[in-house]
Amino acid sequence: MAANSVSGLRLGLWTLLFVSTFAHAQQGAHAMPAACPVQPTYPVSNDAAALRALASRLELAASDPGCLKDATFHAYRGAVLVSLGRAVEAVEPLERALLIDPDLPGATLDLAQALGMQGDQASASALLAQLRQRADLPDAIREAIDRREQVIAAQQAAGRDIAANWQSRWQFAMLAGGDSNLNNAPTNSEVTLTIPGQGNVTLPLDPSAAPRKGAAVMTSASWQGLKAQGESVWVLQGELRARQTSESDASYQQADFAASWLQAPSAPRQWVARASASFLRFGGTTLLQAYRSSIQHQWEAFSLPWISRVLRTAGSCRPSIAAEVEYRRYPSTQVLDGTYQGAAGGLICRADVEAAPAGSVSQPASTFSLQLRHGSDKPVDSARAGGTYRRSELRAQWEGPVLTKGKLGLQWSSTVQKDSEPYSALLGNVPRKIFRHTIQADGSWPLVYGFSLVATGEVGRQRSNLDIFASRQRSIYLGFRKDLM
Repeated sequence: MAANSVSGLRLGLWTLLFVSTFAHAQQGAHAMPAACPVQPTYPVSNDAAALRALASRLELAASDPGCLKDATFHAYRGAVLVSLGRAVEAVEPLERALLIDPDLPGATLDLAQALGMQGDQASASALLAQLRQRADLPDAIREAIDRREQVIAAQQAAGRDIAANWQSRWQFAMLAGGDSNLNNAPTNSEVTLTIPGQGNVTLPLDPSAAPRKGAAVMTSASWQGLKAQGESVWVLQGELRARQTSESDASYQQADFAASWLQAPSAPRQWVARASASFLRFGGTTLLQAYRSSIQHQWEAFSLPWISRVLRTAGSCRPSIAAEVEYRRYPSTQVLDGTYQGAAGGLICRADVEAAPAGSVSQPASTFSLQLRHGSDKPVDSARAGGTYRRSELRAQWEGPVLTKGKLGLQWSSTVQKDSEPYSALLGNVPRKIFRHTIQADGSWPLVYGFSLVATGEVGRQRSNLDIFASRQRSIYLGFRKDLM
């Protein structure tokens, strides 16, 4: 709060110095047929309670027809939000003010401060440099910009010192929703068995094995740590997730941990090494323990025309290829234990931020990735049904801005698994084939003080030549997430 108060005081002084020089010219240039009911009043108050009340009033007025195209109103609203230390919220009205009227030095200065408060010192410096080139700036304003650039340079130097230490990020989320198949049960209500001497016999499954739909609460806590070491970067990640339902045998807890080493993220080519572990308890039983490692090589990025259409702006794609190893252990059914070995190749594509439309500084850049992996899961115990599993997967993912401030992610995956040996004499004595397709959507919209509204939905279908392995699942959850840096 002390830092916010200082920022608010400094903003008040800046606004008094810079905006008053241009206020009459700006207001005259933007006279609206229907006047905005809120008129800017400078200097902005330093009283936190008064500022919060004013921010609420300005938010309600933002949809008024007289204010929608009033640049001075949006600039004033942005200045108030910056004074409150709500830099993320301030960017949108300040950008809107400059879109309506680029000739607003006060709004440009406030936008630079808002970006700097978020840690985007490069964008803040670029805005200040652009503002300083104006021939009509008074010397006092130009000197103030120079002092601000010196502050940014000092912050960047401090950031380089901080980069030598671990940088952390926490996320906490709680969502509520429903699932059509909480117990991952097969879709069919009966199974056909091949009994020696009797042929095929169709039997009904026990009702307890039928899909159960119901409500659930999802909670998660994750941490990410990043540390630079020369050109290399170390990344540590950990996440705990839990799903709670009305029936304990359909609840689960999952933990994931990973460590990654990036040789040189800013270089045209680099190696990436990764090691991870996952643990899953389902219905009170330890179901799975998985340990993975991979080595990946990434090549220099290049442009693809069709990717530019997907990202809605110019973009470039970085190809990669990887070797993967995974040991899967099932403590409650050890005969299923196996070791996976395979290879993966793909593209990671990012939008060209410099080519993005003006006024989109605060929007996240679009990304698109495409990955194909193939490998074999060999059993530890030769008695495992089906023998070696051969698995192929194709995955596509897009992530980008939606509804101005929000972010949307879409993911589609298809997996094919074929057994090398007959799965069971009772199930036709044929190798099992499984085809699984999943579509997932995730959205987030920032609110206030690091809180975001989040939603996720998933639709999955699994088909097989053995009906006992066919299933369907649909889920949707809505809740909140808290981000801490």
